[in-house]
Amino acid sequence: MLKILRDNLRYLSWILWLVIIVFIAFVFVDFGGARLGRGGSGAAATVGDSRVRYDEYQRQYRNLEERYRQAFGERFTPEMAEQLQLPLQALEQLVGQKILLREAERLGLAASDAEVREAILAQPVFRDESGNFVGQEYYQQVIAYEGYTVTSFEQMIRDQILINKVSSILAQTLHVPDAEVERAYREEAERARIRYLQLPAARFTQEATVDAAGIEAYYAAHREDFRLPRQRVISYLLVDSGRLRSQIELDPADLQRFYEQHASDYQRPEEVHARHILVQVGAERTEAEARAEIEALRARIEGGADFAAIAREHSDDPGTRTKGGDLGFFGRGRMIREFEDAAFAATPGQLVGPLRTGFGFHLLEVLERHEAGLQPFAQVEAQIRSRLQSERADAAAQSRVRELARRAREERLDSAEKLQTLADGDVVTWQTTPPFGEEESVAGIGRGTPFTTAAFALAKGTLSEPVKIPRGWGLLWLDEEREPRIPELAEVSTRVRQAALQERQIELARQALTRARGELGAGKSIEAVASGLGVQLVESPAFGSRGDVPGLAGSHEVVAAAFALEAGQVGGPVAIANGAVLFEVAEREHFDPVRFAEQRETKRKELEGQAFEALVDSLIAQRKLDLKVTYDRALLEELGLAGDAARGS
Repeated sequence: MLKILRDNLRYLSWILWLVIIVFIAFVFVDFGGARLGRGGSGAAATVGDSRVRYDEYQRQYRNLEERYRQAFGERFTPEMAEQLQLPLQALEQLVGQKILLREAERLGLAASDAEVREAILAQPVFRDESGNFVGQEYYQQVIAYEGYTVTSFEQMIRDQILINKVSSILAQTLHVPDAEVERAYREEAERARIRYLQLPAARFTQEATVDAAGIEAYYAAHREDFRLPRQRVISYLLVDSGRLRSQIELDPADLQRFYEQHASDYQRPEEVHARHILVQVGAERTEAEARAEIEALRARIEGGADFAAIAREHSDDPGTRTKGGDLGFFGRGRMIREFEDAAFAATPGQLVGPLRTGFGFHLLEVLERHEAGLQPFAQVEAQIRSRLQSERADAAAQSRVRELARRAREERLDSAEKLQTLADGDVVTWQTTPPFGEEESVAGIGRGTPFTTAAFALAKGTLSEPVKIPRGWGLLWLDEEREPRIPELAEVSTRVRQAALQERQIELARQALTRARGELGAGKSIEAVASGLGVQLVESPAFGSRGDVPGLAGSHEVVAAAFALEAGQVGGPVAIANGAVLFEVAEREHFDPVRFAEQRETKRKELEGQAFEALVDSLIAQRKLDLKVTYDRALLEELGLAGDAARGS
């Protein structure tokens, strides 16, 4: 099998080599205002015996940010970056790379020196005008600017070649059959657009009524909709770490001692807080035009114009323009060399520039400066106090809950009534949950927590081991277990009544649109019908035969009805989750077998690409479990990601 896999490597496509080229290209793009917190050579994550270093993580983040910036241009905003969770993306990409490198090692793959040279020479930055290598000295200068040594840079290239070889092997295992290709092509080729009006069910709130008999009839017809999952009722002793925290007093000497023992945690690198204005050189401006524009902006600022206002109006850096050019605090190694040197050489308040970089011309102003060194104790005292109080409160709560567990065993407290005697009503309280299922949220605790795991692992008549919960530590006792069941009407009467009323409101909306369709049949336009009903006529974008009409949630039946009609025909009314819809087909596109024959292989490659991504994702997910991947919790907390998927070590 391994020989077959190795033999397949000779079919490594030019597309995979292009991946290497693109990967290298982004190494040499490094500008922007991202703040990534920690630095140095510590481990941001561990993958078996491999480590994701902080410098790797920071570089990956900057490269990823620049890719999005180039892809989206001015549409790439700080808000978009936050929604995309770029720090987490960067971290997960590096974890994936480490896993694929281990796969390469497992398969006995290697990257030769010749392959590394070929990948490097494929980069224009390393070739002169004649296409020859630029020379060792310039090569070393370029990679040194990006924080690499020759050894570390070439190892990075070697790793990427290995990852591409693993990818090639995985890709060879994939083939999408003709029937699947045609199905996917049909879904894209068969399109429709409609003009529709939606009559909301809420309009009939006053008219819709349902009596007791109606509620009973609805429940009889929809009993399965109200089936309850297997549920448990848990009582637990809670040792409240928050209440313990308020009781913890710290001696000033303890704070000072902690500060001295953890001085490395409070070291601050040399940083500057700066803002800038960028005028790019490119298709829109020549070098001379850009210089003239930046010099004019400098003159306006020197004449009293507000720097931030000028940046918002004229800067070509989309990542900072809306913030008045503000880059925040940054240390060395974060910006391109020319910009960094100018920033760290400037004094606060000094206007620097025009400064030429590979991006264009900049005006730069340093607002504040932090010298490297240990932050003064006074600046971090409150932070240390809070940290120590939290740590000691949690430790005290854990110790207290273990003591309670010991007492429960020794005193044979084998019932809820006996266990409840351990509560003191202050730090230790007795709590009881409402019934909850394994996939349901527990009031005051959350969904998918260790509490739920422990609750559904408990046997009747046993006490759990100590469990960490948001408010402290707990000992769980199984009060009641309820098997999956259809409840009595009385248990869910409120939900049933609401559902019955909603159904009646939707039916009234459908009846109103049935009358409106009669008006269409009598020659009235759909625009006039919409106006008469006081609703908006909406033109949908094109959509396929699966899913919903864009912008119209829960409209699967509308889609099915539309694909049964031709352009100009009227469909509906169709009931949807929150009302009813009447529509007219504006456009219909059909499957063209001749065009499909022309595009079959292109579509197949697209589907194979999607299958490849799914295969890699599945492999990485499994290897994460096998290798017990962990993440630096301090980093995740700093990035606001500490609660994601139980990450952290």
